[in-house]
Amino acid sequence: MAETLTKAGLAIPLIGLGTWDLDQKKCSRVVSEALDLGYRHIDAAAMYENESQVGAGIIDSKIDREELFLTTKINTISWTPSGGSGPLLQNKSIIQSFEKSLLNLKTDYVDLLLIHWPRFETNLADMLEIMYEIKDSQKAKEIGVANFNSNLLKECVNFGFNDLFCNQIEYHPFLSQSKLLTTMKSLDVIPVAYCPICRGDVAKDDVIINLSDKYNKTPAQIALRWIIQQNAVAIPKTANSDRLKENIDVYDFHIAESDMDKIYNLARNQRLVPNLEPNELVYPWD
Repeated sequence: MAETLTKAGLAIPLIGLGTWDLDQKKCSRVVSEALDLGYRHIDAAAMYENESQVGAGIIDSKIDREELFLTTKINTISWTPSGGSGPLLQNKSIIQSFEKSLLNLKTDYVDLLLIHWPRFETNLADMLEIMYEIKDSQKAKEIGVANFNSNLLKECVNFGFNDLFCNQIEYHPFLSQSKLLTTMKSLDVIPVAYCPICRGDVAKDDVIINLSDKYNKTPAQIALRWIIQQNAVAIPKTANSDRLKENIDVYDFHIAESDMDKIYNLARNQRLVPNLEPNELVYPWD
């Protein structure tokens, strides 16, 4: 059974399957296979353009929907109001986009709905208001954000939205997020790490290779265990069957604090996902 973090009565498995860049031919097979292997956390997004295949994979797996933690994200980048502007039209367009995601995912609800990037056609307060309307409709159990920095998280609190479930961010041994993680801890926001094995780069690092030998685990398993020991969630992505098994087999060992520190010391500001052009809502990154 996968280990979980619980907030507001909702348990999120510490390891999930990322679905970014899973092409449509592979996606349903990978999702179904992951669920057969014991994954119970699938991370999707409208922007990935494969929600239909994610939904098909869930159906193929025959896993009961109630056993699964399913996340998707509102695409706030390409979305623009159609036929005019103003809060009412913005509200309608965003909710329609979310309803399309539900249809594609073949579900009546998601466990977690995120704002994918801090860039909107509306303002942040209005966007959060719409997200929480969706939560009130019980079509999303919890609301969170992705790619928000410390200032934006504090802005959410200032607007009165102080119960965000999580912030999904790029995080791996080569990118320190210490300031942001400190802010998230103070605000009780769960960190969810994407690119947690730095697209395979962890397997090339001597420190991690040595720890891999010490703990008799692969470099990817060392990196994933390092993340979840920080009370964070990791969502590695792979289409490889062996790596699917490997990435979820991280619950049977513990990295010593001195070895955790060795991995912290590998940070070199290596960012894989470029920051989007900011609009007036986006502050300098942490």
